[in-house]
Amino acid sequence: MTRASAADERLPISVGMADERREAIKRTAGRALAAGLTVAALTAVVALLTGSFDDTEIRVILTSIGFAVASATASAGAAQRFGPTAALRALGTATAALSGVTFALLALGLWTNDWGTEGIWRAFGCAGVLAVAGAHACLVLGARRSTDGEGIRLLVLVSVGLAILDTVGALLPISGLTGAGDLAQVFAATLVLLVLTSVLPPILRRTQRPSTTAPQSHIQRFAGEVEAAADRIDELNRGPSHRAPEIRREVERLRDLARSFQA
Repeated sequence: MTRASAADERLPISVGMADERREAIKRTAGRALAAGLTVAALTAVVALLTGSFDDTEIRVILTSIGFAVASATASAGAAQRFGPTAALRALGTATAALSGVTFALLALGLWTNDWGTEGIWRAFGCAGVLAVAGAHACLVLGARRSTDGEGIRLLVLVSVGLAILDTVGALLPISGLTGAGDLAQVFAATLVLLVLTSVLPPILRRTQRPSTTAPQSHIQRFAGEVEAAADRIDELNRGPSHRAPEIRREVERLRDLARSFQA
């Protein structure tokens, strides 16, 4: 690896670049979701029209739906791989990996002889629950804003706590460590509260009064962009002289950034 490429790998990702990558991930996930659901629907239509609805069609439909769901949970995790904190980035990476494992186990269970084994399906259930829980945490934590009030912040924490509780409650019977028992009603009640605490924060964000500190967030973003560009220019200046074109591109980015805030 050359000195130049090593320096480029150490360059920080600016806020704008992170936003662009999140949008790219969302677009890719949306296409994957649409493709999976389309294949499942077309397969079901053909099977119904031809009157041939056998194991192969069922497997294709379930595989397509599983691919669509796994793409959705993976995208929620992948979007947070560019999050502001190391913990959120680690959570996003783990969620994306668990989504891939879940789909692989689903395909293994569906397409092996006799519809897989109990061990495969238990592993699929555990991985799926963890992937969904990770995606929920990524969405809830990733949606936090600096302008959130104490009530919204509390709801986010409660939502994550309830998700952990329900995840443990689902993993125990799926893994075979214990039965559902009398706690099933308790976990069902906490699931209702989980849904409530998950949908309330975005609703409350729309209803809260505009904060007088809101412009500060734009200033902070501008400062972050400028600092990132300055770091890149500093790294480029330490390299060989033939990197002058790259320096000029960074200068143009700074000018474009300044014009965007002046508009």
